[in-house]
This record gives sequence, structure tokens and C-alpha cells, in this order.
Amino acid sequence: MTALVRIKPELITAHRLRMEMMNLDDEDIENTIRMKGWAWVLARRSWVYAGEPDFIYRQIREVIIGLPDIEFDPQAIEESIRNVEAKARNPEEREEGRALLRQAFEKTGQLEEAERFL
Repeated sequence: MTALVRIKPELITAHRLRMEMMNLDDEDIENTIRMKGWAWVLARRSWVYAGEPDFIYRQIREVIIGLPDIEFDPQAIEESIRNVEAKARNPEEREEGRALLRQAFEKTGQLEEAERFL
């Protein structure tokens, strides 16, 4: 089963984001994301990573783009894009986030769905 990711806002600080990953069944990927600082949250039944945009962008590069069998939750594509745009600290960071999301959606085969929101 493919693991699904969504990007949500963290409400604690102005620019903080949270990535949630559900349906992860691959033990090797689980060990990899644990080493990258992700935490298992039993209440959400998902792996979670939170941080400022530059840390989230690194996770997009290394986890979503870099690892197999991970894609965006189809029902959270627009939400993920809007959150990355809204939490950027400046226009350059916003453009970097959009470019990374474009690469991620291309890798996951979801670019056509995401194109209208990018």
C-alpha cells in the first residue's frame, strides 16, 4: 500500500508546518523517516514531522521525492499546496516551495491533479 502524505499548518508559530504520513507499511522506510526526525503519533495513527519551511522542504526532497511508494493524499493536494504557500517567510521561499512541490507531484504521478493549484 502506498503511504499518503499531507502538509498541514502548525498553529503554534506563524511559519511552522506539519507533515503527516499515513498507511506506511514499509519497515525500511519507517526506519529511514525515524532517523530523519519523524515521530509516531498514536492519536493520529500517523508519522509526523513539524518544522519551519526549510526543514519541511528538506523532507519533501529526501522523503517524498527520494523514497518509493509515497504520494500525497489525493484529497489533500490543494490543502498541502496552500499551506506551503501560506507559511513561506518570503517570496523566494514561496517559489522554492512551489518548485519542490512540482517535483514531488511529478515523481508521484499527481502533477496533473496539482497543476491547477500550483
